[in-house]
Amino acid sequence: MRITVTIDQPSGDFQKKLLDLLAEYAAEVELDTAWTVERAEAYYRALPARARRIVKEAAIRDGYVSADDLRDDENSSLRGHSGSLSRTLQRGVMRGTWPETMRAPIEPQGPGFGKVVGYRMPDDLVEPFFTAIARTEKAGRVDPNNINDAADSVHRLGDTLNSPIPQKRTAKN
Repeated sequence: MRITVTIDQPSGDFQKKLLDLLAEYAAEVELDTAWTVERAEAYYRALPARARRIVKEAAIRDGYVSADDLRDDENSSLRGHSGSLSRTLQRGVMRGTWPETMRAPIEPQGPGFGKVVGYRMPDDLVEPFFTAIARTEKAGRVDPNNINDAADSVHRLGDTLNSPIPQKRTAKN
């Protein structure tokens, strides 16, 4: 027997209780972790402008955008962009827009530490995100009051204030 339950925007507490109940009686509980056009649209709308550009460029370029294509000039930094992408994913989990096990729709590409060389979107997500972005842009301005940018700035400030302060090294005599 297969039962499908769809609950739009459940609170975190309700979702936990429901999953606990299902786990008690079901041999296997499977969460819907697929990126639909609706989820992609919610994610895209929740991103700050700079991060929206990364997602949009990756979607219109068949899943990959190089860092050089995103920089306004050769000295521009993309620092902080990845944080916005992951924070938006986490905010969606907290709001109950998607489950905690949703995979990131786009990932930075690079050698590790230092500058990223680009961003990749999995091939199966290009079409839903492309459609979501087209829908969103057809509907008008995504964030007319720059709320997403302000929220992201507050998160960046919090990250900065909560990060450990590097200790100054002194020469040993």
